[in-house]
Amino acid sequence: MTKYDGILIKHGFLLTMQGDGLGTIEDGAVAIEGEDIVAVGPTDEVARAHGGAEKVIDARGKAVLPGFVDGHIHTGLSLLRGEAQDVPEIEWMLKTMAPFTGHRKPEHGVKGTALGVLEAVKAGTTTFGEIGGDMGAAAEEVFIPSGVRANLASTINEIGPGSRPDANKPYIFFEDVGEARFREALELIERYDGTGDGRITCILAPHGADMMSEELLLRVKEKAEELGKLAHIHVAQGGREEIQMRLRYGTTTIRYLDSIGYLDDGLIAAHCHQTTDDEVALLASRGVRYASCPASIAGIDGITPPLALFLRSGGRYATIGSDQAPGNGHHNMLVEMKVAALLNKTRHRDPTALPAWKMLRLATAEGAAALGLGDRVGSLEPGKKADVILLDLKAPHMTPVLLKPVRNVAPNIVYSARGDEVTDVIINGAMVVENRKVTTMDEEKVVAEAQRAAEEIAYSAVEDYMAADSVLAKAARKGLI
Repeated sequence: MTKYDGILIKHGFLLTMQGDGLGTIEDGAVAIEGEDIVAVGPTDEVARAHGGAEKVIDARGKAVLPGFVDGHIHTGLSLLRGEAQDVPEIEWMLKTMAPFTGHRKPEHGVKGTALGVLEAVKAGTTTFGEIGGDMGAAAEEVFIPSGVRANLASTINEIGPGSRPDANKPYIFFEDVGEARFREALELIERYDGTGDGRITCILAPHGADMMSEELLLRVKEKAEELGKLAHIHVAQGGREEIQMRLRYGTTTIRYLDSIGYLDDGLIAAHCHQTTDDEVALLASRGVRYASCPASIAGIDGITPPLALFLRSGGRYATIGSDQAPGNGHHNMLVEMKVAALLNKTRHRDPTALPAWKMLRLATAEGAAALGLGDRVGSLEPGKKADVILLDLKAPHMTPVLLKPVRNVAPNIVYSARGDEVTDVIINGAMVVENRKVTTMDEEKVVAEAQRAAEEIAYSAVEDYMAADSVLAKAARKGLI
């Protein structure tokens, strides 16, 4: 990454996220010294005080805003993009994803993470709420050297080979597996929390209430509280989980977690779409932090997660995430914002639900707060870390730029942007993307290595995948795809 002795971004259309809205400054500037933002305001004022910066970026015709926060993401699964779509929810995990499990090696996960990070950062993501296995290697080989900011957690569960022979029977838990993964999660925190010049933070991630015993769930929560860390968990994520919870506990995931004292503001709950309206209100009343992944869940479950409902119910903390590429096909927060807005409008039959300005806040300031990082990033203001992105507003699909009667920049970003408008990405005061080129990663190498790794997994898993006989496998046999 390229470090400059001071950066001045001037004449940009600033969306600072200060205050309750977008905090717009039509001709604004941002001054950066070291890792921090030191001044934000009208160009003439900021440039007068910081005109001696080593690097000056003329942002005329560009939007300047905080980097996007992807609140729930599994980049390591990027290698399986396109191999698990268009199937019933109950088949997704067990018939399209599970057949690859025995063919994936740790190095494959690292290659997938590199691909996912490359894709996301080029589209403006600066903070990753990453959950997965082998997070130590991902931190060491991808997140730290790539220069991005990441809130990492190693998944804790008691699922091993043979745990899930039938979705309609209780999963078999392996205590030794759970203990090993709990140790790995704690080792991740001990080794990597605060590394990468402070860009890397680590928390705990109990996989889900259906994936582990009550005893282990409670031990993880107790440890998170002891360490002063958030816990990031999958909650009520579909019919398969609902079956497991009723078989084991005779109730729903939300009611079960509440009964054991799990729902509070120390919990980031991802998905939450297999819920009643009353359960969503309960999550909000308990102060739970909600991570919604509308595009992924629409693709996997055919359901719109209750993001707008959660906020209308008084939910304080919410973020959106791209989840994983085998679900929605992308790690692009600009796409995710648009999908989230449109799906929630149709869910409520209300075109005022989740307006563009709110989606931008959920992807920046409010997303950062939900991950516990709101004091560091999410807005452009002095004292925050310098995570800043620039988007070209002169592309045909982003034109025109109008300031009256209503500024149209925010709607154009949310409903028209694709990701290739991002020209520059600054993270922690360093240029990670400059003139659309990633400075910290060899793009051609990352893509080539991801292709080879994906082929190794997929081609060795052909027999297992086809034997699982998913809807997608049936379509392939018929020559439809």
